[in-house]
Amino acid sequence: MSISVRERHARLLADSRAAEPRARLAQAVSRAEFLLRASRTVSAVQNPQRALEALVSLLLEDLVDLAQVVVRTGPWQLTGVGTQGSSLRSDTTRWVVDGSPSALEQVLTRAVTEEVALPADGAARGRVLRSLVADEESLLAVDELGVEQVVALPLTARGRTFGVLVLGRGQGFGFGGSHSFLEDLAERVAVGLDATLVVAESRYVAGVLRRSLAPAELPDVEDLDLASFYRVAHESEDVGGDFLGVHVLDEDVLVLCGDVAGKGVEAAVHAKRISNAARTAALVDRRPSWILGLVNRVVVDEAAPEDEGLATATCMRLHRAGDVFEVDLANAGHPPALLLRADGAVEEVSASGIAIGLLQDSAYDETTVRLAPGDTLLMHTDGVTEARGADEMFGEQRLRKALTGMAGLPARTVVEAIAIAVTDHLGDRAHDDIALVAVQHRPGSGPR
Repeated sequence: MSISVRERHARLLADSRAAEPRARLAQAVSRAEFLLRASRTVSAVQNPQRALEALVSLLLEDLVDLAQVVVRTGPWQLTGVGTQGSSLRSDTTRWVVDGSPSALEQVLTRAVTEEVALPADGAARGRVLRSLVADEESLLAVDELGVEQVVALPLTARGRTFGVLVLGRGQGFGFGGSHSFLEDLAERVAVGLDATLVVAESRYVAGVLRRSLAPAELPDVEDLDLASFYRVAHESEDVGGDFLGVHVLDEDVLVLCGDVAGKGVEAAVHAKRISNAARTAALVDRRPSWILGLVNRVVVDEAAPEDEGLATATCMRLHRAGDVFEVDLANAGHPPALLLRADGAVEEVSASGIAIGLLQDSAYDETTVRLAPGDTLLMHTDGVTEARGADEMFGEQRLRKALTGMAGLPARTVVEAIAIAVTDHLGDRAHDDIALVAVQHRPGSGPR
């Protein structure tokens, strides 16, 4: 170890109780500066593992010869550990249930600082080291440094102890007269790490939520070409209240497109519940009218007084009938589907039914159309037709115009043409959630 490093350690950890007032003041200033640096180090890095590594590097540079930080967050136990003259190591693979070395477990349980004098050599020294240091390679490095004294400080914030800070100095050096300073250090580190963990955990939960609420990828279905477009109102949240899904059930294909009142995460959660209810209902009876009726009863029964709870949806079932697909369709207050025939004609496919969540015993009519080769059935939410431009909404006329010349083109091309038209109409104006799904009978497409 260089003299400059040893001098930095001495400046912060030397016992200055018998020193002159000027020396004590200088040490107090140095300690205050170091505490501030330590606090900023762990607070500035929002990745917990990177924060541990940065903290260990700082401790080795200016304070001690052994630095180990063990932190528990969720199901994980994170460790950062390093010694003078050896590489820094970190471990993110340990589960909390796997536990920690015994001395660390004691500190975690009792939340009391432990100061340990290490035996000079022999098996006893090895046992004590293994009760303090989680990493075998670091354990050997500590032994080579001749560390004689180790202090383990609990990391406590918001009334809970979630980690341990382990510090050690080389042979001939201890911590006399530094205990108050080290406890201040542990307190600062704990507060900073706790904030970092809260941010990391919030981001993790938000990521899981976004992934679970995002529309699933469309399946590959023999002789069907499927495409969709989805754009949320609050793009910073990445989820919205529009929902769509395609599910293959034996010989049937169930397609659902809907819109929940509201925007953002709350609407996305409600939309996911409706999608799950519809998919479960289809396992019992695949008639779209029956599916929407059951979903409506579930929504009404589960609605809290303060919830809006309303939703619109179109549900359709496709099944083969010779060379065509028969499509049974039911509608719950949703914009009617459009059927783009292979010859370019556009037909409206409507079925009467009120929005989901209004009445307990709502009934839904069902209509049937045939999807011949080259025909495309398009479902959309009102975010398409109600997209507001400079003077007026996008509207049904523009939607039908966007379909002009699209007959027979792949479903992806049809959906993209509409999405581009709506986006151009909107410009940079605020908008509702937007969802489109197209189902085209294209013989030879999909897996066989």
